[in-house]
Amino acid sequence: MLIETTFKQGSFYTELYHIIPENHILKRIDSAISLSFVNELLADRYCKNFGRPAKEPEMMMRIQFLKYLYTISDEQLLQDLTVNLAYKWFVGLNPEDPLPEKSLLTKFRT
Repeated sequence: MLIETTFKQGSFYTELYHIIPENHILKRIDSAISLSFVNELLADRYCKNFGRPAKEPEMMMRIQFLKYLYTISDEQLLQDLTVNLAYKWFVGLNPEDPLPEKSLLTKFRT
């Protein structure tokens, strides 16, 4: 079941994102490239009414983009996502939000 989420919801901890410099590579990429088409493109792959809530496809694509950009493994990427605020900001998660399971990254790629 696909549930649409709001990008970077109003969490108290999102104030931490202000320490990411405006010229950071991920902020520059985010302003230059829109990945909003991914949700619409993959909408037929998700059931809207049944099943467990799915992670948003755009978020998963952004995670895959990080993996490609930094050429790191799924395990390393998830470890980095827990501590790197720029990664979490780029993916669209609040600092306190849980990360997807490692196996979900593989399933999304297939």
